[in-house]
Amino acid sequence: MQLNFKQIIDLSYPIDENSPRELPIEPVRIYDTATMEKDGYFESRVDLSGHCSTHTDTPSLMYAGGFTIDQIPLKKLSGMVTLMNFSRDKNPGDEITEQEIINWMAENGDIEKDGIVFLYTGMQEYAYQPIFNRKWIGLSGEAAKLLCDKGIKLVGTDAPSIDSLRGHEIEFPAHHTFLENEIPIVEDICNLDKLPQSFYVVIAPLKLCKSSGAPTRVFAFV
Repeated sequence: MQLNFKQIIDLSYPIDENSPRELPIEPVRIYDTATMEKDGYFESRVDLSGHCSTHTDTPSLMYAGGFTIDQIPLKKLSGMVTLMNFSRDKNPGDEITEQEIINWMAENGDIEKDGIVFLYTGMQEYAYQPIFNRKWIGLSGEAAKLLCDKGIKLVGTDAPSIDSLRGHEIEFPAHHTFLENEIPIVEDICNLDKLPQSFYVVIAPLKLCKSSGAPTRVFAFV
């Protein structure tokens, strides 16, 4: 495959004490374990959840025996993305429905099998505000099933959760739909406003063993 691009855009947030996260996940804690003044070199330690800041969820999050972060098939971590932009039509707390996915495809084209879908909900605009992890925009269970039925290999969103608020009240149908079908989920993506509808992406979660999630760098080649 020949890849032609003019720039690389980082779609991941910095990891620090203010990193966007879903509640009730605790903030990141970073502290020095060695300093130049005391030890002659600088080293720090990071205490964080695997589901903080831009991160990847794997099937083991909700399914015993599901693959963990270090076991993600590499073919799932790169490829062409279809960017579905709902940012102009949605407000915090709204849900993306199955019919809205159908309408988007009727207007913009179908989703290719074994592709990647990123959802631009507009929540990235609220990333460092309290509303971000209290009243976000996510998929209904039916919308998630439709994307799953299209045969996608990974899904991502600029919101802190792929599930809508209603989904969190009824046992996470979007999470279950994707993870049961071995479709990893990348949450807390940023800079989706800088991208065209189609682009190539590389997704690079930390290769953590025995973990259901990991902080993730996401690079778009445009």
